[in-house]
Amino acid sequence: MKAALTLLATLALAAGEGVGHNQVLNFPTGDNTANFVRFEPDFEELSAFSVCAWLRKTTSDETRYWFSYAVSGSDNEIILGENDASTVIFYIRNSKLSTDAGAWPINVWTHVCATWDASTGAVIFVNGEVAASEEGFKAGTTITAGGSLVLGQEQDSVGGRFDASQSYQGDVYNVNMWNYALSEEEVDFLFSSGRCGYDETEDDPLIPYAVIFGQEPQGNAQFVDGSCMDLEDPSVGKVLRFPPQSDANTRNYIQFTADFGVDVLDGMSVCTWYFKSFSDDGRYVISYAISGDDNAFILGESGNGFLGIWVRRDKFETDVVLDQQTWYHICATWSSESGISAYVDGELVGSAAKGIDDTIPSGGVMTIGQEQDSLGGNFDVNQAFAGSIYNMNFFNGALNEEEVAAIYAEGTFCEMIPEQFWTDERVAISYKTISNMVVSGNAVFESGEESWRHGAMHCAKVDIDSDGHNDECWQIQEGKRIKDKSSVGNVIVMDLETAQAACFATQTCRALSCEQKDDGLKCEMKSSFNRVKKSGKHTSYTYVC
Repeated sequence: MKAALTLLATLALAAGEGVGHNQVLNFPTGDNTANFVRFEPDFEELSAFSVCAWLRKTTSDETRYWFSYAVSGSDNEIILGENDASTVIFYIRNSKLSTDAGAWPINVWTHVCATWDASTGAVIFVNGEVAASEEGFKAGTTITAGGSLVLGQEQDSVGGRFDASQSYQGDVYNVNMWNYALSEEEVDFLFSSGRCGYDETEDDPLIPYAVIFGQEPQGNAQFVDGSCMDLEDPSVGKVLRFPPQSDANTRNYIQFTADFGVDVLDGMSVCTWYFKSFSDDGRYVISYAISGDDNAFILGESGNGFLGIWVRRDKFETDVVLDQQTWYHICATWSSESGISAYVDGELVGSAAKGIDDTIPSGGVMTIGQEQDSLGGNFDVNQAFAGSIYNMNFFNGALNEEEVAAIYAEGTFCEMIPEQFWTDERVAISYKTISNMVVSGNAVFESGEESWRHGAMHCAKVDIDSDGHNDECWQIQEGKRIKDKSSVGNVIVMDLETAQAACFATQTCRALSCEQKDDGLKCEMKSSFNRVKKSGKHTSYTYVC
């Protein structure tokens, strides 16, 4: 047990709470040569590499650079940044590849990857898509080792001669560098995993973000807390799942008395991640009823199959049809002055002057998963919700477009509600509160492997607990490596028994792929093991009990 406990920090890192997690490297506004991170990376001469990062710039002008690697005789060995406004520029030894204008917007988290291979060429990816490429780019050359890597400035000599007008201003997060050119599939997976989610590549990074986080920022550059979810929150990673359409019934729901913090509402909003597993129409995910009005507030899909919102029996129906088996971020807002608005994935999809001059009393019955035809009941099985929700929060006022976009956070599933909503006391009923409620019927809160089956990201950390572990339950697969994209993280240990106990302790790890390294046995922990490939270096183990 003691050996397993020593792995807590490693396991927490695998789940996203490790070195550098949610620590954003911020470069403040204002032209300045004093703000940077500089160090000498330890790698051999490279004939291929990739650099990826999440970026949010705060400048709109041109000629700004956030990544600069310089060596003696070549201060432009590798540069990443912006040459013309809103472009992404990629330099290797003074030769450049650039995207079209508009690829890199201001004040928006953007995922950027640059890959190069001396035998094939260079590619720039923006948000998982190829934005520019050139075959044969700097063919036959190599990247010299022993140079200086600077973030936040562009070097005109090794380690210095910065130009304030070229200084990067904004945020940088999760910068990683690999010693090979990532494939399109790997880049897409990195982007799709989200800024706060999990990702993996064929091989570990040459320079992981943990190394960058270990450097000392200069000037007013600093690492600051990001907006990824608080991993101490017990609701993180808990998806509320309702049985599919074939098993839908009126017993599956959560119900509670809704306290919005005020006696009467003249505006409210609800935002949630939403995943449906039904093909018919007229099913509802939220129903708020008060005495004398069982349709005080409803969110769901109308009898015509469109996303709809009801306020005091006033109905607004969008023209949006949501697909099955797909996660969407939905926000419904209402104001007695302006009416009802609907947002899907951060974008306004419709609004109408409905619910004008109405108010909604607090203290009614909120039901998640059913539609009330009387206060607290009279459900219809044909209207029962089938699917999953995550991170549903209610707000005591109508959110505007900018606030909805901030909550959506470019589709980052594991993003928390921004701090400002809490300090301004805008959150009336939080998902943390909902996740602590009693669930009726066959509805269930689930996380880990169970929630992944519905495409949900794994946001929560894991605890060490090896009770019940049976070391006779492991099956061996010699010369095999499990390639499922279901990583629970890595462990480096001195013996196989410790690795197996650590895997079991996560409660989601089902398999290990291990190889011997100089510093110990390195094992990749996996939650599933459907894809297995031959490997001369790996032995895999699956837990079958």
